[in-house]
Formats: sequence, C-alpha cells, structure tokens
Amino acid sequence: MQNSKKYKLYKSGKLWVVGAVAVAGVAVSAYTTQVSADTVSNADAQAVKTTDTTQNDKQVQLTASSIDTSTDETTTDDATKSATVSSTAEKSTVPTTAGSSVTQDQAKDTVDKAQDTVKSDADTASKAGVDITTGETTDVTINDDNASSKTNEVLSDLNKQDQAVKDATAKQQANDQAYQTATTEKTDATKQGQADLDNATSDLDKQVDTSEKAGIKVNVEVAQSSNEYKDLSGLEGQDLLDAMAYNINLYKQAIADGVVSEKADTETLAKLTAEYRQKQADYSKANADRDEAVEKGQSDLNNATSDLDKQVETSKNAGLDVSVEVSKVSPKYKDLTGLEGQDLLDAMAYNLDLYNKAVASGVASEKADQATLVKLTAEYQKQVADYEAQKAAVDKANADKKAAYEKALEDYMNGTNHTTSMTAQTQTDASSGQYQTFMNATVDQKKGEFTLEHDMNDGVHIIGYGVLKGKINWKIVSNGDGTETVTISSIELYSYTYTNAYQNQAVNQNINFHVYDNDGNELFSVYHDGNTTFSKTINKTAQINKTFKISPNETSPLAQVLVVDDNWIWNTHGQVSTQIKNTNVAPKAPTYEQDPVKPTAPKATVHHVQVVAPEKGQAPAVPVASVKKVTVADMPNADKPQPQKVEVHFYNIKKTPKVEKTETPKAVETASILPHTNANESHGGVLLSAMAGLASLGLAFGISKKGKKQN
Repeated sequence: MQNSKKYKLYKSGKLWVVGAVAVAGVAVSAYTTQVSADTVSNADAQAVKTTDTTQNDKQVQLTASSIDTSTDETTTDDATKSATVSSTAEKSTVPTTAGSSVTQDQAKDTVDKAQDTVKSDADTASKAGVDITTGETTDVTINDDNASSKTNEVLSDLNKQDQAVKDATAKQQANDQAYQTATTEKTDATKQGQADLDNATSDLDKQVDTSEKAGIKVNVEVAQSSNEYKDLSGLEGQDLLDAMAYNINLYKQAIADGVVSEKADTETLAKLTAEYRQKQADYSKANADRDEAVEKGQSDLNNATSDLDKQVETSKNAGLDVSVEVSKVSPKYKDLTGLEGQDLLDAMAYNLDLYNKAVASGVASEKADQATLVKLTAEYQKQVADYEAQKAAVDKANADKKAAYEKALEDYMNGTNHTTSMTAQTQTDASSGQYQTFMNATVDQKKGEFTLEHDMNDGVHIIGYGVLKGKINWKIVSNGDGTETVTISSIELYSYTYTNAYQNQAVNQNINFHVYDNDGNELFSVYHDGNTTFSKTINKTAQINKTFKISPNETSPLAQVLVVDDNWIWNTHGQVSTQIKNTNVAPKAPTYEQDPVKPTAPKATVHHVQVVAPEKGQAPAVPVASVKKVTVADMPNADKPQPQKVEVHFYNIKKTPKVEKTETPKAVETASILPHTNANESHGGVLLSAMAGLASLGLAFGISKKGKKQN
C-alpha cells in the first residue's frame, strides 16, 4: 500500500486552505465504483465502464500544519502568527468521459484536446519549477465499438495526469511561496531583532563608555543565546512556515530577553554611575569643605600667632622674659575610613565643626595671651619709665653733685679765690680829743683799686674830707693744691680830691698832705687851707714786690704799701697796709642719692596653638561592574524547495474501420489500464470499496481530531 497525504483543516481569513499529512491509504471519491490506473497498458487494452462522479460544488479545502497539536504546540505572542500558504490546485478541466455514442473521430478529437490541455498545464508547471518528465506515448487503437469506453479510459487517465500536474504546480507554488515567506519573515525578524538588539547594545556601549569615563571599571561579557531552533531541513509548505514561525518566536523571545537584559544592565550601570558620580561629588565637596575650613582656620591661627609674635618681640624688647610654648590640639575626629556619600559629608561636617571650634578656641587663647602680654608689658614699661625717670633724676642729681664737687675740687686745687683788705693806721694823738681825726682805706677785691679817706678837723668841725685813689697791683697763682702764691707787685696813685664842708676856723690853716712809698720816697703832696674843694691827678706808681704763699683759709701778713702824712694842727702819720686771705675752701665730698630699685622684669609664657586638621575623606571605591552583550544565534535558513516531480505520458489514438458488434459488453470490466492487484478481478470492486471506506473514516477522524484541538 502506498503512502498518501492526509490534509487538516486550517482557516486563513475567510478562506480554507489545505495542507497534506502522510497517511496510509488511497484517496477515493465518494460513490466511485471505477478507479483509473496511473498508466495505460500498451497491450491488451480493455474497455472500462465508468460511472461519472458528481462532486459537491462546496468542496472543502484543507491546510497543512507541521506542528502536532498534541505535542509540539508553542505558546507565542499574538503579534507573531504562523503564516499560511494554500496548496489547493484548480480542478482539472480535462473531461473524464466523452459520451456514450462518440465516434472515433470525436474520440480522437476529444483526446487530442485533452492532451493539449495536459501539455499546456505541464508547460505552466514547468515554468513554475515543477520537474516534468514525459513518458513514452501509448498507442491506443479504438473502433466504433470501444471508442466511447477507450476514450473514457484515456480521458480519465489524462484527467488524473492533468490533476497531478495542477496539484504539483499548486504545491510547487505553495512551497515556493512558503520559502519566500519564511525567508522574508526570517529576514524581517532578524533585521528588526538585530536592530532592536543593536539599539540596546548601542545604548549599553554608550553607558559603558560613560561609566568608564566616570572611572568605573566595566567588564563586558558576550552572552550567546543558543535557541533550540527546529531543523528546517527538507521542510516545505506550511510545515516550513510553522517551523519558521516557531523559530522566529524563539528568536524574537531571545531578542526580547537580550534587549531586556541589556536595558537592565544599561539602567543598572547608569544608576551605578550616577551613584558613583554622586559619591565622587560628595567626596569632592567634603574635601573642598575641609580644605576651605582648614585654609581659613590656618589663616586665622597664623594671623593670631603673627599678632602674638609681634607682641612677644615688643615685650622682649621692653625687657620682659617671654617664653613661647606650642600647644597642639587634636580634636576627637570621626574616622572617615570607608565612608562615602552622605555618611562622608555628615562625618566631615562633624569633624569640621570640631576643627572650627578648636581653631576659634586657639585664636581666642592666643589673643588672650596677647592681651595679657600687652597689659603686662604696659605695666612693666610704666614701672621702667618711672624707674628710669627716678634714676635719671638721681643720676642727674648725683652727676650735678659730682660735677659740682669736681668743679669745686678743681676750683679748690687751682683756685685763686681770695679777699683783699687794706688798713690805714695812724700813730698820733689825733685819734682822740678835740682834734680827733680818722683815716681808713677800702679796696675793690676784683680790680684792686682802693680808696683812702681821711677827715679835716679844725677843732670845731670836720671842715672837709680828703680822698686818695689808686690801685694795688697783685698777682695770685694757684699752686695746684689749694695753696696760693700772692705777689704784691706795685701800687698806683690815681688822684687826690679834697672836698670842703666848712670854713676853716683854725688860726693855723697851713694844711699839707704827703704820700710816700715804703722807701720814703714822696709820691704826692699837696698844700691848702682847707677852705677850697679841689682835685689833683697823681698818676704815679710805686714798686712793692712782696710775695707770700698762703694756704687755704690763711691770711697773708699785713704788708705796708704806703706811708701817708696829714700835717696840720696835729700831724697825723699813718701807714696804709694790705693783706690777702686765701679763701679757697676744700670741697666736701658729696653724699650721693641712692638709686631707685629697678623693677624686676616679669616672666610670661604664651602659647602658639596648633590645631590638627581633620583627615581628608577617602576617594570612593571604584565600582567594578559586569554587563552582558547578548548575541542571538541566527535562525537556520529555509531550504529552497525541491522541485515537484510529475511524469506525464500521452496517447496516440489510432482509429479503425467501422465493424459490426458481435457481443454485448459486460457491465463491469477490468480495464487493462487499471493497476493489477493479483487478485480475482471479480473481487476488485469489493476491495476498493473497503479501502475507500477506510480512507473516508481516516479523513473524518482527522477532521474530528483537528476540530477538537481547535476547541
């Protein structure tokens, strides 16, 4: 028994299409009592009586499915539907009968026309790609008696051949269409899928580049998606379409999974990059805040330290004993190891708050030390100023005392200080009684000029006064030890002046006045009566040349320098003498004033405050990311459909002369062109009927089963 195809029902839109499924059996038409053979025997052709079969105009078309509804169905997205292709051929237009009263000519003409149709359809099939082979031509001889039956047999065979050609053409076209559709759908799906995957991969690549530029280490793996595609080898028609649809669904799902995977990696990487950038920004901000605070803190401390150092220098210059110590302040900062993001910012803010407070405290401490030092220095400077003022006053007083002493000592040692005195002594009785008279002398201590005065007494009145003027020349030389050597060198007489006060009432008016040097030489004399005032210039010098050495506070001996006689009633003889006293006084050593107590320089200690700066934050750990680039294995290509093969053969109808019929033909005969079954020909109809029944049951069963699956 040969394998034939069983068809299942599928609907494409409003059309039913057919597809074949191999089953065992022979397809027969309902109510068929005659079966035509594939070939017509060249010999012993026998007439076959046929019965026309009326086919229902509402012929059911079937569609093939390569997916078993019970085991191989694949759940897919509604967007991907299995394409369908129709392999239903047009019914052959070759008649199967020529009529019951056909002539030989009519029979031949009918057969020739039928063969032309077969040849035309075969040519069309060949152009459609069907492999058409032409068998040997069979000679069929007809006569008037068998023209109808033989023609019917030939026509029936040609009809079957023509139908086979049309079926092959339809199947070839359906296979080609299925191949083109499958190839196009694969190409479109691959193009779209690869575009979708390329877009996702491009986005992923861009994000990888962005992330790597941001410093993230990205490991890129390639993940091959290997789908268990259905093998398309040898598949054609709807089987090919269904298998390709199955593969496309797997491919699209793999693409969709790949796109989802790459998009998820892209989003994850973008999120990781954003987080890392934020961590870097937070790290930069934390360190920038730290650097700004430390810079300001160091500046504040340096300024305070500079001001303090200037004051220390000032105080040291003022004499204070100032020592400088360093106070190092290390606040209890939070450990920043491993901190990132907001945790780092919060910890840094905490540390900077401690740092700023420590700096403020350090600045305040240094300023307080500076203020204390300023006050202490000012107080000490006042004490020093007071001391120095007092010391200056004492020093000046002592210096003055010393200078005065030294000057006095120098004056004493080299001094020529002295006092000079002149005395006039008389040796007459006129110093008492009625004619009492006087004579005295005075001397200018600086110039040595002297004045000698005496009176004139007439016994009643002092009638006048006489004045002798002159100068004693002396030289005093210091001996360098306070003693002096005094030399009275000479005496000069300037003038003598008499001034009358009363008339002279004495009888004796013979008045004369004489001046002699120590040797008795008269230097001057004048005679008068005492009643007239007069003045006489003398201008004479008398040498004395007397030298004395006198000690301090010692007076030289009385040295006579002149002898004066005032002669009248009573002569008054006298001597004018002089003496010099050394008035040098040895100075007394001064008692110096005590120096004031010098103020003790205060000691002070100031502190340079150093604040340990907080550590910088650690750079965030560089993330290491892994992403996958998905590649989807290509779907297998559809095999180009093999050409359908159909063999045709033709008949050469030979006419015979008309002969008389001698026998009545049997109702049913076995034609020589029918296939031999090696069974009793009388049982052939029964066997064929049984096979047709089985085939009908099988077809019905197939349709019923499909119906159930679709339900």
